[in-house]
Amino acid sequence: MKKIIFFDMILLTVLCVIVAASAFSFVFYQRISQIVKSELFERADIFRDNTSDTTMEALSDYNNSEIRFSIINPDGKVIFDTLFDPEKLENHADRKEILEASEKGFGESKRFSNTFHEETNYYAVKLADDYFLRVAKTSRSIFSMFGDFVPTAFCVVLALSVIVYFLAGRLTNYILKPINQVDLNSEIIMPYDELKPFVKTILEQRKYIELQMSELQERADTIAAIMDNMNEGIVIVEKNGNLLSVNKSALSFFDIKLPVKGKNILEIFRNADFNEKLCAALDGSCSETDIEVYEKTLRANFSPVSGSGVIIFFRDITENISSENMRKEFSANVSHELKTPLTTIYGNAEMLFNEMVKNGDEKLFYKRIKTEAERMIRLIDDIILISKLDEDVGGELFEELELSEIIAETIDSLSQKAEKNNISINSSCEKINIKANRSQMYELFYNLIDNAIKYNKPSGTVDINLKNLNSEIKFVIKDSGIGIPKESQSRVFERFYRVDKSRSKNSGGTGLGLAIVKHIVKAHGGKIELVSEENCGTEISVIFNK
Repeated sequence: MKKIIFFDMILLTVLCVIVAASAFSFVFYQRISQIVKSELFERADIFRDNTSDTTMEALSDYNNSEIRFSIINPDGKVIFDTLFDPEKLENHADRKEILEASEKGFGESKRFSNTFHEETNYYAVKLADDYFLRVAKTSRSIFSMFGDFVPTAFCVVLALSVIVYFLAGRLTNYILKPINQVDLNSEIIMPYDELKPFVKTILEQRKYIELQMSELQERADTIAAIMDNMNEGIVIVEKNGNLLSVNKSALSFFDIKLPVKGKNILEIFRNADFNEKLCAALDGSCSETDIEVYEKTLRANFSPVSGSGVIIFFRDITENISSENMRKEFSANVSHELKTPLTTIYGNAEMLFNEMVKNGDEKLFYKRIKTEAERMIRLIDDIILISKLDEDVGGELFEELELSEIIAETIDSLSQKAEKNNISINSSCEKINIKANRSQMYELFYNLIDNAIKYNKPSGTVDINLKNLNSEIKFVIKDSGIGIPKESQSRVFERFYRVDKSRSKNSGGTGLGLAIVKHIVKAHGGKIELVSEENCGTEISVIFNK
């Protein structure tokens, strides 16, 4: 600003000096011209009534070099001149002042010399004998006068420039100091009245900007909170393939290290199909693909953003695929499990219908049909129960229960089966209350105790224990049975999985008992643990939180 003020003041000074010099030159020039004209008129008017001879005689002794007198005959020839030889002068008949004098008795003119930058004023009068007397005087032109002012004006401008330099600094500091001291973050005090509109605009803009920043920050915080709390992963990729943003879920999916901005997506994803879909999305095409990452299956949806890049949405579909596979396997297993008893029932019924059975053997066939029908009913009941557990049905029927009573009831209902197999059951249960579904708890204990009897050795034992721990309730059932091979221990809770298929079928098992137990424990927020060794027995622990 100091430079602007300095140059403006210098420019103003120069203009003022030029205008003043021009005005003074013009005034002086007009004044001098008027004086010269008056002087010439007075000089010529003295000889107006004289003849040319009288006039020449009067001027013969004239020796003033400032004023020139000339006598010109009617033909325009110069016959007398006080400064020049008349014989060397050209004819003056066509001169303006002579032409005017011949018509009006007097005439005047002014001629400028480009060589000497001077002006000559001429005044002519007609004498008594029709000769002409011409008086001339040379004076400085207006340009010459203005030229005389230039050195003085230059010195004035130079002197003023030095003064202006210091004044511009002081004036700039005087103007800017109160403005520079204004704090935009606090209440603004207006240093000048002229700045009131400016300060008012600043205050309005500051309020508007603060409001906009607050809204933008709120939106950014909302978007960040949504993205960071989503279970789905979101990756935003720029047009050049560099990562722009990655939410927490995506970081955990792919074990990406921060910071991510600036990294190329090809450094993280090296799947050919994924990269192909990404290139298509960068070209503007929506697509999706499934990728395997750390034993998880993720579905990636590519959504192009016009001119900006691509948003990739990752969803963990591992459980969906697992559930779909389980449903397929479950349907296949149900069909297989139902087909066997139905085939047996159909075959025995057909033989009875066609009277292909010997007399007295009918009861044997009826017994087979009854046994297979009971097996089907048990299978269907288990399927219905496990379907209900899949749908979380029964949670609304939770009530306060005393577990030792249900365990005693279950042992009583299985006592005949235990006696038949010469299995002794030892129970040591504390009285513990828990909020649970009664029918499901009965089913849980029934399946575990039934399996302990069913897969035990002759004259074996079953030990049942229920303990009240600090923050947990622990039910433990241990048998001295055939045990479970290590390779099968991770699968015994799957639907229709049997360790010894022939023994399971002979004992009437459906293959869903432990799967039902697992679902019931999960529905009640508990966990189940299994310890087993082949031919040495099995120990299963069910733990519930209080």
